[in-house]
Amino acid sequence: MPDNRPNGYFTKKLFRLTGIIVAQLLIFTFAASWVGEQIYHQCISFDGFLTRLIVAQPRISTTVVTLLATVFSLASAALFGLSVKEATRHLLWKPRTLVEVSAGVALVKGSHIFRWEYMRLTLLTWFVFGMLKLLVTGWTTLLAPTLVQCYYNANGTELDITSTAFSALLGVELEAYAPVTIHDDSFPIIDVGGSVSGISAAGISFGMPGIVNFNQAKYNLSTGGLLPAIETFAGSTVSPGTNGTRMQFSGGKTAVNTRIDHGTSDGIKQWLGLQRNFTIDQQGITAEIVCQTQDSSSYELNFTNTNITVPVTQPGSTSTAYTLIAWNSTANCNTSSVAAQQYVTWADASGQPNVAGTGFLPSVVCPGHRNASDVYSKFIIATQGFYKYDFLPPTICEVTPLITTTRVDYTDGGVINASRILSNRTFAADESDLLFYIAGVANYHARNAQGLLNNIIGDVMFSIYSGEFNTPISSGIDEVYSTLEDYWRGVVEFSATFLRAGYSAEGAFQAGIPSNMTAPLNGTMYMLTMGWANRGSIYIFSILPLGIVTVLTVLTAVYSLVESWKERHNEHKQTSFDVSDTLHLIMASAEGNLTSKLSGFDNAGLLQNEAVKVQLQELPGNKKRLATEGAVTPKELDLEQPDPEA
Repeated sequence: MPDNRPNGYFTKKLFRLTGIIVAQLLIFTFAASWVGEQIYHQCISFDGFLTRLIVAQPRISTTVVTLLATVFSLASAALFGLSVKEATRHLLWKPRTLVEVSAGVALVKGSHIFRWEYMRLTLLTWFVFGMLKLLVTGWTTLLAPTLVQCYYNANGTELDITSTAFSALLGVELEAYAPVTIHDDSFPIIDVGGSVSGISAAGISFGMPGIVNFNQAKYNLSTGGLLPAIETFAGSTVSPGTNGTRMQFSGGKTAVNTRIDHGTSDGIKQWLGLQRNFTIDQQGITAEIVCQTQDSSSYELNFTNTNITVPVTQPGSTSTAYTLIAWNSTANCNTSSVAAQQYVTWADASGQPNVAGTGFLPSVVCPGHRNASDVYSKFIIATQGFYKYDFLPPTICEVTPLITTTRVDYTDGGVINASRILSNRTFAADESDLLFYIAGVANYHARNAQGLLNNIIGDVMFSIYSGEFNTPISSGIDEVYSTLEDYWRGVVEFSATFLRAGYSAEGAFQAGIPSNMTAPLNGTMYMLTMGWANRGSIYIFSILPLGIVTVLTVLTAVYSLVESWKERHNEHKQTSFDVSDTLHLIMASAEGNLTSKLSGFDNAGLLQNEAVKVQLQELPGNKKRLATEGAVTPKELDLEQPDPEA
């Protein structure tokens, strides 16, 4: 009769099989958690040191990943083999064909069978074999760092030059310099910067590349009326000093208040990666400019240019050495205001300029409105070319500054591209001080662009046109106007950048830019680095083999637990038998005298042998045999032992 005495058999099996289940689940949980982390964070990267190390020494990372993938794969395969081996022992207590036994042995060893006559078993073993082999590939895919592009949010603040508080401050600051409508006597840096920005912008029409370098920051084609929002692109790191800010700005460090949400408490310098690009939406300034001949314009400015000659004699001589021509250029801006600009050019002793080598291009700026009911949203530039610039007839340019939201690209080469304008609007009535400032810069530049012999603006138009076309410049007035419009647009954009730089300079405000003078900015940092990124469906491939192996391991282990519970009172089924051990199979086969019951090694014999059903039976003396189906254990081989205490 069965022995009902408690023993440690089931407890041992419980711990053993539960350990297999838990270990396999822990491995799968680690893999699934790692996938979840990558999906949640979208991108996981190394810090700068490790990234550079991986790029410089790729074999190190490959070796480490391969070793880890191999260890995890071997562990999963071993746990699966242990659970299948235990389940196969329980299955053998009932009759099984030899081909089923062969398939079980193959599964335990991570191998397969190939018998077309038993397609289901063949496919099963091949499927499991494939999943086990793919474990290394899956783990390698999951663990190997690759070249990825990570995305991080960027946000912060910048000077809002359209805010009410800043507009009020700007009005006070401008009045402090000169109590006139156009304040243009305190812009020392604009002489060079405005010209460079205008020249670069003018080249756009003909596809000419140009980089504007202002305060050591590099802009593509034009500044866009904005200031760098990324510290590594901000340019100069030298303090501008107490008297080098606001309108007196002549270069120096400017404030950058952009933060990168890179998911770590470490500084961003630790996460430089291999390459970083930024896209930030910022406030900018540009201008819509339309130039046309004075006769075609709706503005009746009565633009005139008068002059007088002043002979200049050499010391100690009464003869004229050369002549200076003093010009007075005027325009009727409105019924009560006349704008004027004075110039001096050079001529020979007879008072005649060299027409081929001398150029005069006067420009007069009319700020504000024509009528009292108009809104301060634009200003007018009247201009005309003389001598070698006579290709430019009397011209009226209507300049409408625009406040923009610009998507600024900060590329890894250190160049700022501010050409993608998302939206724009004209100036409001309470932003007249900003308009007057821009008009003042334009007027300052118009005056200082003219020298004794030539004019920067005229030379730009002439050289750019001549570099693109072989036809006389006088026959390309449309192209000339396009160049002139782009030139003045570059000047307007630079004037706004200069203003931002002066009031964003370190020390411009005692406690930083006041909150009521700031505007939010936001964007994205794109970092090319070594790490892991959300790669979508590829994760299904990487974790699927492990998931299938885990499910099979748990199912076979649970089956063994159930069978062990049934066998807990039957000591004769509690002894060990390893179906994957060749010696165990030989001993059990010999004990069951299978040789006499099997056919030969020819094809027909092998097919017959595969169909033979065998069953694991216990014999006295802790022996086992694989008996053919129908073999009954005789009573004299009764395995039950008498109870000595009965």
